[in-house]
Parts: sequence; structure tokens; C-alpha cells
Amino acid sequence: MSDEYQHSAFPPPPHPEVLLWRYLDFEKFDWLVSNRRLFMPSAQFLGDPLEGTTPNGHAEWWRSLEADTESEEKRQIIRQNQEKISAFAKAFRPHYYVSCWHMNDFESRKMWRCYTKSADAVAVATSYQALRASLPEYVEIGMVRYIDYSSQSLPSLNLFEYITHKNINFDFEREVRAVALPPATEGLGASQFQANHFESESQKGFLVFAPEVDVAALIDRVVLHPESSPAFVAKICFACDGAGLPKPIPSVFSNYGGSSSAL
Repeated sequence: MSDEYQHSAFPPPPHPEVLLWRYLDFEKFDWLVSNRRLFMPSAQFLGDPLEGTTPNGHAEWWRSLEADTESEEKRQIIRQNQEKISAFAKAFRPHYYVSCWHMNDFESRKMWRCYTKSADAVAVATSYQALRASLPEYVEIGMVRYIDYSSQSLPSLNLFEYITHKNINFDFEREVRAVALPPATEGLGASQFQANHFESESQKGFLVFAPEVDVAALIDRVVLHPESSPAFVAKICFACDGAGLPKPIPSVFSNYGGSSSAL
């Protein structure tokens, strides 16, 4: 993808070397390094009921537009356009495949608490530039913007705005999001997308886009959970060595009781 290209719904981070983090339980980390694929589930499985929906403020914008129009014919067109765009946004949601990353120069205690289930977990770090280089050109990447869904509207009618905005209560995530939409033509990468599009064997209907990635090029840091056990540390060291990843390092919070500081 050209360095000059940037979709308006995907604003880039302040600089290409900004640190991006994923906090992963061991099963997810093991899947990543064993399969050498990035797990990007359909947006319908992300768990946020507001994600991909129309904010109340956006609906109010349509009502205001309709109220300011004198012609009944034009008001009817406005209502029809609103219904069509809302229907398109709802229909598109299952077809967005998403990978979520936390933008931060530093490790985050809150992200450990929110996104790992136990001490058998790691945080992996990359850069925006490395993530961009690791993914197909048709995958868009940019910062998520946070709005009050009860009162604010989306900045434009572009359908990608629906998947690049979240409710304000998630703003602590400081998310940079990679989004894949199935390419429409072969020239845009349709067959490559289909070759990396899967349905879960254990959960019927759970769809995932999982492009192959060079994990050694993508991941430049592996951080151990603050409360990692010696046995888990050994397991992660073995996994990193086998995948060509850097030696895992202790959490900055491990001095407060974690055992990974023994590394």
C-alpha cells in the first residue's frame, strides 16, 4: 500500500514507530506463534453491543436534517437514505474482521486486568509500521475514535466510521484497529482473503480472517504477566526460542509480587 494513501476513517497514530500492544492469555499467544497467523474475528463476535451500530447522536442528525427541509418529497428521500445507510451498516458488521491493539509507550496494569484471565499470559508489542508491513494491502489500520453514543454522531456517512468508533467508556483502550473487509475483486485480493478465511471447528458460525504473518518480524517484545510462575516463564521462553522471538522480559509491575523478575 502506498505510503501516501490513508483512508479518512482510519487516522494513523502520531508516528509510525508508536508502540502497539496485545495482552494475550497463553492459549492465544500459543495459537499466534504456532500457526503464524493473526487472529481477526468477525466484528459481530467482539462483545460490544454498540460496535458497528448507529449512535443516537447520528440519528438525531438525520432528524435535524429532515426538520430543516421544507419539501415532503425531500424529507422522504432523507428518511429513505437514513434507513438504507443504517441497514448497510448493520449488514456490513459481520463482514468486518478485526484485530485490536493498545497504543501506549508503556506497559499498562489496567490492560493486564481487563484482557487476561490468569497469570498464564503475556503482552506482545509491535509498532504501527511493523503491523502495517505484516498485513495485506486491503487491510485498513488506524486509530479508533471514542464518542458518547447517547449524544454524539459519526463524523461522516462513510460506512467504515461505524467500525472505527466506540463508546467513550472504552477510551482507556487507546485502540489501533486493523480491519479487513472481503475484497470485491481478484485484483484487490479476493482469492488471498478466501484462502485465509475460516470457520471455527468448535463453534459453528464463528468466522475468522487469519492472514499469515512473520511473527519474528511483527513481534519485537514479549512481556511476562506480573505474577508469572517459574513454570510458565520456562514455557514462554521455550515458545519464544522456537518461534525466533526475543527472550521474554519481566513485567514492570513484577517487583510488586510477581516471580518473573527472577529472569
